Amino acid sequence: MSNINQHQTPFVDALNEYINNSISPFDVPGHHMGNVDNKLKDIIGDMAFKADVNAPRGLDNLNHPTGVIKKAEQLMAAAYGAREAFFLVNGTTVGIQAMIMTVCKAKDKIILPRNCHKSAINALILSGAIPIFISPKFDLNLEIANQPTINDYIKAMDENKDAKAIFVINPTYFGACLDLVTLVKEAHKRHILVLVDEAHGSHFAFNENGPTSAMKALADASSCSTHKTLGSLTQSSVLLINSDKISHYDILKTLNILNTTSPSNVLIASLDAARYYMAMHGKERIAEIISLANYAKEKINLIPGFKVRDKKYFTANSQFDYDETKLVIELENINLTGFELYNLLKDKYRIQMELAEQYVVLAILAIGSKKEHIDNLILALEDISKSYYSSDIKYPKYKFNVDYPPQLVRPRSAYHAPLKKVKLDDAVGKISKEAIMVYPPGIPLIIPGEVFTKPLIEHIKYYLSTDATILSDYDDGYVSVIDEENWEKYQKYREELEND
Repeated sequence: MSNINQHQTPFVDALNEYINNSISPFDVPGHHMGNVDNKLKDIIGDMAFKADVNAPRGLDNLNHPTGVIKKAEQLMAAAYGAREAFFLVNGTTVGIQAMIMTVCKAKDKIILPRNCHKSAINALILSGAIPIFISPKFDLNLEIANQPTINDYIKAMDENKDAKAIFVINPTYFGACLDLVTLVKEAHKRHILVLVDEAHGSHFAFNENGPTSAMKALADASSCSTHKTLGSLTQSSVLLINSDKISHYDILKTLNILNTTSPSNVLIASLDAARYYMAMHGKERIAEIISLANYAKEKINLIPGFKVRDKKYFTANSQFDYDETKLVIELENINLTGFELYNLLKDKYRIQMELAEQYVVLAILAIGSKKEHIDNLILALEDISKSYYSSDIKYPKYKFNVDYPPQLVRPRSAYHAPLKKVKLDDAVGKISKEAIMVYPPGIPLIIPGEVFTKPLIEHIKYYLSTDATILSDYDDGYVSVIDEENWEKYQKYREELEND
């Protein structure tokens, strides 16, 4: 970290001064610093409304910061070892879109893993960039997608020498990390920029013994969900720039297309406060969280039916490193699916897990985690084991669909093509106009421009049969596809589609 004085909270201080300055408000928002009565105010209190002010005079402007927001962003950049930081109030989603849209123009190539988040796919639609997808490595035991190898990226770079950027996920939702230092070196040798989705790794910069952060690896840019692990409020994130090849003004212009013109000052203040806490106490607190994770692993591994898959497991399965703040809990000989366990933990034991897959549930530990939370989870799993464990239960193996659908059309072209609504079962061979995904984590099963296949449709139907949340255009058994008959460009793709 830089030697800049981190014992400051310029935006929090300015907001506090404004709140306590006996203002007579005639601006928006219309509740005028809490001068309303409603049920939400009864729940969250008067101060939350008082802090929800616009106040461009004295509190700066996120879309053109020159005062306390600029100072707070400089402190954030220093805390991460970045050249610049931009506060975000629309989550890491907008950071990912800003990175890709700034670096890639229409028909520029970008190399990225196919298990990327929906925000990256939407960035391809907005920018018009051409994706060069790399398939992740699959863990057929846990039935999850991990990182591609460095050689996969090198091969893609050598086959696409005109690519403008590589987009990587570090870590994956389940904590798998790649050798980011080596990847950056290889990309920069080829004059290719490295953009990092660091949504689940915002704490890496504050853990010297953990996976390398994007900025320390000298990546050109990253977007971090500080709200996921560092204690800022939901929707608040930060975009970090570490390259003179990405212009401050170009990033700001892109952000001003994507950002709201009415950003929440409460969210901005939470970023300033979270940075201060992590700069002052982050290393110690992350070490405590990893200690808690180790305690949880030790206890859970004693419970029949459950096994925590840790760093040793992931590195033995071709992954370079692992984020030890994640608890990936595999089900073994339990008469439940991961989805059923997820719901049971919430409904009966009041324990909210992050997500579920067929044989896995995921818990995310962060700076707000407490030992009592861990103990509650341990007790619940012990109780569940008594009712649902049997050594006779065997799971069907390797049913996991690891084949992504073929890509035929770049996402932007598919998005703008004419629409036809068809039943899911009738979509085989049709080009999708929509992204369909399980949420969380929000990784698309199919994206605009890819072709529906029978295995994919069966995979979608399986998820629809569970309690998983499916995000798609329709909820009536129909999907969006390109209307080939009314699409003048279809002849261009027809032969390739029929031979696919």
